Amino acid sequence: MFSILSFIAYAPAGDVAAPTADAGAATSGGFSGIIIWLVLMVAFFYFLIIMPQRKRDKQFKQMMEKLKVGDKVVTAGGIIGKITMIKPDSLRIRTGTGTELDVTRKAIAVVVNKGENEKEEVEPDVNVKQ
Repeated sequence: MFSILSFIAYAPAGDVAAPTADAGAATSGGFSGIIIWLVLMVAFFYFLIIMPQRKRDKQFKQMMEKLKVGDKVVTAGGIIGKITMIKPDSLRIRTGTGTELDVTRKAIAVVVNKGENEKEEVEPDVNVKQ
């Protein structure tokens, strides 16, 4: 079996001409071009990766500071419950079955607002024939 590397290793070298003065002049300034591309790549990563992550971290920190007893939260594992006790490094939440769980603050994914959670109940129409 042949691989690409073995093919390249056994390929004839062919005629390789020495670079001329014109070829050297065309490639001058290559270092400045590399620097420009490097600066553009760093700017790209900063604006598309680092800046949004800092914004998310800031929002998470604000959310953690606003937590209070009685808030309904969802953990990263999907457990929904209400906060019953707040400690400096953890929270105690009560789930729907009455089970109380101690979770770290980093485990809280979302604080569910009452406005988002409450849905308008619609009375069924008793006059509708089926």
